[in-house]
Amino acid sequence: MSEERKLVSKLAEVMKRVRYIQKTGVNDFHRYKYATEADVNEHVREVLAELNVVMIPNVKSHSVREHVNAKGKTEYIVTVGVEFTFYDGDSGETITFMTYGEGQDAGDKGTYKAITGAQKYALMKAFMIPTGDDPEGDNGVDERNNAQTEIPATLKAKYQLGAGSLEGFEEWVNSQLAKGYTYAQMERYLTERLNKRKEGAGDRQPAKTT
Repeated sequence: MSEERKLVSKLAEVMKRVRYIQKTGVNDFHRYKYATEADVNEHVREVLAELNVVMIPNVKSHSVREHVNAKGKTEYIVTVGVEFTFYDGDSGETITFMTYGEGQDAGDKGTYKAITGAQKYALMKAFMIPTGDDPEGDNGVDERNNAQTEIPATLKAKYQLGAGSLEGFEEWVNSQLAKGYTYAQMERYLTERLNKRKEGAGDRQPAKTT
C-alpha cells in the first residue's frame, strides 16, 4: 500500500515547495505582468527532478481553423488536447490527466504555442499554483455571462496584433472582466491603443460606458 502512494506523496511535496509563481513576463503593449511558461517550468521541473518524477506529454487531439486578422491577413488558430502523465522513477507508478491549449500564428508555430500553453496550465492546475489571477473574482460575472459567452475573435486578433502573440491573453481578459469591462470596451481600448501607437501618441484607459 505504501508503494502505491509514493507518487501521490511526491506530487504533494511539489505542492508544498512551489507555493507561488512570480509574474516576470511583461506585455509592453497592454502593460500588465503574467507568469510565463518558463517561470512555471523552472520552478516545478527542479522539484520533480529531485523527487525522480518526470512528466511526459502526449497530444491526443489537434484541430486548426483559419482566422482573418485586423490587417486582413490569414492566421491559423490551433487547439490541442494534451494528455500528461507523471511517471515515478522509483515505484513505476503513473498518474495521467488531460488539458487543452490554444495558439494562434500566421506561420507554423500555432501548434507549438498551443502545446506550450497546455503544459503551462497543466502544471499550474495540477499543483494548484496561484499567480493572483482569479477568473471568478468578479462578483458580476454571472450577470455578464448572460450577455457575453464567447470571447470575440476580433478581440483576440487585435490583442495579438498589438502584443505580437496570444501569450497572456486569457490573463488579461480575466483581469479586465474582474474590473467590470465588457468585451466591447476591451476591443475599443485595443483599437485606441493600436491607433495611438501608429500616431506615436500616449495611452489612456477606456472609460466605462453604461
